[in-house]
Amino acid sequence: MSTSSNKQSTKSIDVENNQQQTSEEIVTSIENSSIEHNDKEMKENEIIIYEFHFPVDLCGRLIGRQGVHVDYIRQITQVDLVVRDDAVSYEKQVVALHGRRVDVERAIELIAKRFPSDRYPQVSFSPINKKIILRQRAPECVPIPTSAAQLYLPDGIPTEVLVTSVVSCNHIFVQQILHPSYPELTRLDNSMSVFYHHTEMTPLLPRPVQPGVICAAPTQAGWFRALITVYNSNDDMALIKFLDYGGYLYVNAGSLRVLRQDFMIIPFQAAEVYLDNVVPPDNQEDFTPESIELVKPIILGSSFKAIVTGYHYDNTPFIQLTKRHGNSRPVNADIQKMINSQQQQQQTPLAANATVGNTSLSSLPNQFEQSVSDVSTMSSTSNSDS
Repeated sequence: MSTSSNKQSTKSIDVENNQQQTSEEIVTSIENSSIEHNDKEMKENEIIIYEFHFPVDLCGRLIGRQGVHVDYIRQITQVDLVVRDDAVSYEKQVVALHGRRVDVERAIELIAKRFPSDRYPQVSFSPINKKIILRQRAPECVPIPTSAAQLYLPDGIPTEVLVTSVVSCNHIFVQQILHPSYPELTRLDNSMSVFYHHTEMTPLLPRPVQPGVICAAPTQAGWFRALITVYNSNDDMALIKFLDYGGYLYVNAGSLRVLRQDFMIIPFQAAEVYLDNVVPPDNQEDFTPESIELVKPIILGSSFKAIVTGYHYDNTPFIQLTKRHGNSRPVNADIQKMINSQQQQQQTPLAANATVGNTSLSSLPNQFEQSVSDVSTMSSTSNSDS
């Protein structure tokens, strides 16, 4: 009797345990279902930028007469749709969709309906990037070693160069106008200006901004590739160096944007160099703003032959400039002669007048502002001056 009672008691306990386990499984299942539902909803509402290539000869049909089809997609899906040039190929363009993930998927369905695969096998909706850029996540911005993508002047070989920025009398930036990648610079500039014109579709740099990061920087002439050299977190300001045209600029970091990987297709074009044997006059520690303004129109925007003569302790090369055609008289010597001559003129009583000197200095533009002016000038003329 006792044995039977124990069996019944054990059976009752097992039933209770099974019921309890079943109840826990149901609760867990409901919780998992709720989590999956929430995850799905969050995923659908993520704000994304989705980009894919599109054949250039079909872009007219995609856009429609006077943009009617693009306007239709925008109205139906509430997605921002932009068609822009591809930075690499003339045969295709880039379609960028910006909006909620679920809306972007709907926009792709509408485009696919207009271009069925059986009639348009050349149309593919594969994303350009390996993964979709999520606006709700911190944008990926890994510092890129400049040595891996920077053009340098060859040692011992005269090289045709274009002076694109003048920082000081002996501190300049040059481009190698005969380098195979040089003709692609204009196309890159145009593509960047078109893409970054829609700043609401481009991720900001993550904070704190890291020196050494490559970014896209705006100027009056467009958007250009730049390197962050210094960052001040107190006022969110950054000192940047323009990598294709040279020059430095102190800017609000909020104006900078993450650089797309496909805008890294060509090496950085501007090489930073020092002019050999160009030094401040006697009794001066540095060049005066007047000297810089005197030298700038002589060399900025002009083409020369350059040869590396040595290296500064920071590995910046010293170069000697000569005219591309005619005599081989060093331009460096002419520049030094001009600086010395100006110094002698300033030593006259009239030039030494403090009031006149202060007025002249106050009227000169800031060095960094002038750098961006140099970039603006060179971006529109450089590829036609070779």
